[in-house]
Amino acid sequence: MAAVGFYMDRRGFILDGGKKTFALLSKHVTIPAYLFTKIVYCEQDGGSSGTPCPSMTDNLSDVWMLLFWPLVVVGVGLLVGWMMAIVSSTPMHQRGAVLASCAFGNSTGLPITLLTVIQANFPKTTELGRIDATLYLSVYLILYPLLQWGVGGWLLAPAEDAAGDEDGGPSNSRRSSIVRQSSLRHVLNVEISQRMLLTEESQRQLLVEQNNEEETILNESPRMPRIESGKEELVTGEITSLLPEPKTEDDIIPFTETLAMVASKVLQPPVIGALAGMLVSSILPLRQLFVDMYERNDDSPLEWFFDGLYAIGQAAVPINMAILGINLSRASVSKSTSKNMMSSRTMAATIVGKMVIMPIIGILLAIALKNYFWHVPDDIDGAFYLVLMIVFITPTANNIMIMVELSGSGSQEGMARLVAWQYAVAPILLSISVAFAVSVAARW
Repeated sequence: MAAVGFYMDRRGFILDGGKKTFALLSKHVTIPAYLFTKIVYCEQDGGSSGTPCPSMTDNLSDVWMLLFWPLVVVGVGLLVGWMMAIVSSTPMHQRGAVLASCAFGNSTGLPITLLTVIQANFPKTTELGRIDATLYLSVYLILYPLLQWGVGGWLLAPAEDAAGDEDGGPSNSRRSSIVRQSSLRHVLNVEISQRMLLTEESQRQLLVEQNNEEETILNESPRMPRIESGKEELVTGEITSLLPEPKTEDDIIPFTETLAMVASKVLQPPVIGALAGMLVSSILPLRQLFVDMYERNDDSPLEWFFDGLYAIGQAAVPINMAILGINLSRASVSKSTSKNMMSSRTMAATIVGKMVIMPIIGILLAIALKNYFWHVPDDIDGAFYLVLMIVFITPTANNIMIMVELSGSGSQEGMARLVAWQYAVAPILLSISVAFAVSVAARW
């Protein structure tokens, strides 16, 4: 399936924006449908099994650790990224990108694909073949987006002194001083601040025009407004306009809109799909509307709707693999001489950290937790620990590119090249990591 994406890109079938369209379709449609239907799903066998559908949420109380596992993954990734940055002598302005690349792996599309393929290749009589591990992955996805958009956005934001002019003076405009702030609030709310800033500037311009008209009547010639260091002041002899003082960044971004933006970043479509599936599955009468839980005759009132969602969700894996193939194609032909490009030494160290060291740490952690600390029920422990290891071994998340764009740091090409090279080596390094993880989980 990845070869299809590679072929389409090489033939020129994927035009500008085509890859982004695939990614948006996967994130907003197929993956949420996949997670929702996987959690609610019940095989309709006409009652031949002789038992009602099992509750998919019965074992969630035994895997509560997955809710906080993102803290471990991100923490270890930051430590590995810091070590790789030191070893490769990465410049200070690029170290945030290295840390984010190691800390935030692909947590939806690629893990779902890997877990689905692994389950399909094991007999139903085995634990890995019987249990759908994507259910446990959905628990992991509840907290992970908050860390990705919060900590990741802070790491990728440019330094505050990067917004100054070349002569070391103040910034050219008040807009640039707001847009290029190294703060979490900016990264999450750049769209809000820009929109409200434009509104404020429009109001100021209207006041300027009104005062100019009044001055034309009172004086022989109107005075022009003077704009200096982000402040607008009308010079009319001894009379000055009563414009309000420039607002601070905190004033520009209302708290309610900040919360709304944070919620939109945390409650990503895959998370919403997983939460909706858990809600429906935990309320038996509600689940009965979508699937026939007792007779399994495929005749529930909303079974037709659920079957449509299920068919859409099945497209998630092919689309994700096509995106992977496109990434591999573009990594093999990408060339750039931008000053923001990372050095070969930095990229090599980051790839080793993310694709080699992180998987080793993840597998060793799972073994240690299994043997000495956690006691997960034997009938689900293999699938549970497989998820723990899978989230350690995937390449950097594509969402990192979105955060780079929002930050305005100008490092888009460097990060894109780094992510592309990770996917270029993924067929070898990722295959080895998955093989080790599966072999470990299959013995439990």
